[in-house]
Amino acid sequence: MITVVFYMKDGRYCGFHSSGHAGFEDKGKDIVCAGVSALVITCVNSIEKLTNDRADIEEAADGSVFCMVKQPVSTESELLLQSLRLGITGIAEQYRRYVRIVVEE
Repeated sequence: MITVVFYMKDGRYCGFHSSGHAGFEDKGKDIVCAGVSALVITCVNSIEKLTNDRADIEEAADGSVFCMVKQPVSTESELLLQSLRLGITGIAEQYRRYVRIVVEE
C-alpha cells in the first residue's frame, strides 16, 4: 500500500511524505504506483522550478519521497501541495485498497 502523509502547519499545507508500493500489478505495470509517482514528482519539481520557496527534499532508494517547504510557505507552494492532495485523493477513491492518505498538523 502507498501511504501519503500531508503535513500542515497553522491550517496550511507545508509538505508531504510518500512511501510504500501499491502492489496493484507487477513492477513496471502498476498504474497506481505510476499515477502517484507522476503526481509526486511533478509537485516536487514544480515547487523547485516554479516558486521561490526552498524545500528539504529527500528521495530514497525504496522510492519514498519526503518534501517539506521551509517557512514561510508561499501561496504558490501551498496550491501545488493542495493540487497533489486532490490528485492523490482521486486515485485513492478509485483504488482504496492501494492508497492511504494521512494528514498531520
